[in-house]
Amino acid sequence: MYRIAICDDDISQVGFLESQILSYFEEIGIPNEIDGYHRGEKLIKSIVNQRINYQLIFLDIEMNGFNGIETAKILRKIDKNFLLIYVTSYEQYALESFEVFPFRYLIKPVSAKELRKVLKHSLIELSGKQEYLFYQIGSSHFQVQTSEIILLSSELGRKIHIELQNGDSVSFYGKITSIEKQLSSTNFVKVNSGTIVNMHYIVLFTPDSIQLKNGSYVTISRSRKKIVKSLYNQFIERNFGI
Repeated sequence: MYRIAICDDDISQVGFLESQILSYFEEIGIPNEIDGYHRGEKLIKSIVNQRINYQLIFLDIEMNGFNGIETAKILRKIDKNFLLIYVTSYEQYALESFEVFPFRYLIKPVSAKELRKVLKHSLIELSGKQEYLFYQIGSSHFQVQTSEIILLSSELGRKIHIELQNGDSVSFYGKITSIEKQLSSTNFVKVNSGTIVNMHYIVLFTPDSIQLKNGSYVTISRSRKKIVKSLYNQFIERNFGI
C-alpha cells in the first residue's frame, strides 16, 4: 500500500488532487491511503508524532507559515526516501528547491492529464525501490513486498508464518535463518530465535516485549535485548530524526 500526503493551503487544490489520485489508483488496482494538510508544520508534526512513512508527497511552495522549501528541508532530514512533487504557480523556485531533491513539478492550474503522467512515472520509480521476499510453496514460486510484512515467525523450526499489513497471512516450509538473509537489517530485527519483526509496524516498545500495529505482542529474548534496543534506536533516529 502506498501512503501519500498532499500539502497545500488551498483547500480546493487538496480536494482536486486527492480525488484525481484516488481515481487513478482505483483504475490500476493499487491500494493507497491519502492524507491532506493545509500547513507544512502540520505535515511535519504528523510524520514525527505518528511515525508515518509517506512514499509520495505533493507539496505547494507558496504557503502560509513554513513554505514548501522550508518544509521539504525539514522532511528530508527525517526521511530521504520519499518522492517529492512540487505543485506550484512559481517556476522561479526551481533552482532553490534542487537541494531537497524534487522528483517532478506540477504547474498550477494542474491538469488531470499531467497529474496522471507524474503518477505513472512516480510508481515506476517507487517500484524500482521496492524490496521483495521470495518463497516457494510446492512447485510454485511467490513474492511479497517486504514493506507489507509485519511479522515473520518460525513454527517448530520447519515452517515460516508471515503476517501482512492487510490482515492476510502466508505459511510455507523454510528456515528463519535463510529468510533473515533476504531481509533488510535497517527495517527488520530478530527479536528472538524464531521471530523477526518489521520495525515500521512497532507501536509500543518495552524492555521485554514489542506490540505491533496488528495487535500482536512479541517477547524479546533476554540474549537479544541489548541488540534489539540498539537497532530500534538506530531505526528511529534514521527515519524520524528522534
